[in-house]
Amino acid sequence: MYELIGTCLALAALLALNACASLVTTVAWRGAARRTSGWPAAARARLLFTLRALPPALAALFVFALVLPAYILNEPAHTSETVGVKLLFLAAASAAGILLALKRVAATWHATRRLARAWMRRAEPVAVRGVTIPAYRIRHRFPVIAVVGILRPRLFIAAQVFDALGDDELAAALAHERRHVEARDNLKYALLRAGQDALLFVPAGRSLARAWRRESELAADEFAASEGAASALNLASAIVKISRLIPAGARPSLPAGAHLLGAEEEDGLSRRVLNLMRLAAPDRGAGAASSSSARALPAPALWLGLCAAFLFVVTRPDVLKLTHALIEQVVARLR
Repeated sequence: MYELIGTCLALAALLALNACASLVTTVAWRGAARRTSGWPAAARARLLFTLRALPPALAALFVFALVLPAYILNEPAHTSETVGVKLLFLAAASAAGILLALKRVAATWHATRRLARAWMRRAEPVAVRGVTIPAYRIRHRFPVIAVVGILRPRLFIAAQVFDALGDDELAAALAHERRHVEARDNLKYALLRAGQDALLFVPAGRSLARAWRRESELAADEFAASEGAASALNLASAIVKISRLIPAGARPSLPAGAHLLGAEEEDGLSRRVLNLMRLAAPDRGAGAASSSSARALPAPALWLGLCAAFLFVVTRPDVLKLTHALIEQVVARLR
């Protein structure tokens, strides 16, 4: 019973803390969204990813650095307590969410491998200026221009894209994809999907994930446009031309990939084109590019600072005893 109670406590705490923290960060973003509207998209994307990734990370840190040590060090090995129905239900829901997240990660990995292998069978290697990852020309009904993969990303470009775009337009589109590679957006997207699945039936954090996806596309656009007004106009032209090549009702299927058109609906693409036109205006693109680094968030320092402060607090014996007393109350209320 000792081991069962400890396991149920850890699982229930993971779910509850993750859900509560996700609700808090979602509300925080609603308050910060308007205040950060003038930030470059790259800074907003970093903030959104931090807000969405923080809850599961803090929940795991809290459970493994505080809840479990407090329970192991202070709970008698031969306890007469039992697992209540409420606690068991929360633990089961948490376990189901974790298993679903792991399943989604595995499914995404397998689907990405299958997609890459299918495209590689009809792929022709091409040398593209400014591209440092393997690039391939493929025949596909969808006007693909996408980076596929997480650990070993590869660039796939449909034949009709080469035919439709001029050299400068293609270079601008590839600069957009290069930003996704450098920012590791495919990995971030997979992590956000896994974190969302871990909450199971709790919808918290989904709006943050959608907002991050939108801002990451805008950030890639702004990166491509940072080379000058001509690059912004060329990328806008490329987006318009490629969108016109999409067959009716077709959507890209990229489990772990970054497509030039993203997952945007028509209004989203229009917003991106308008933003690029704004960046191409005199004295606007350079200002946005220069402010990007000024507003960059020190994410590694933030994470390290939080972990160090938390570990300093939880390693104190009196904190562990207080935590164990709270655990006793929680177990009693969840019987």
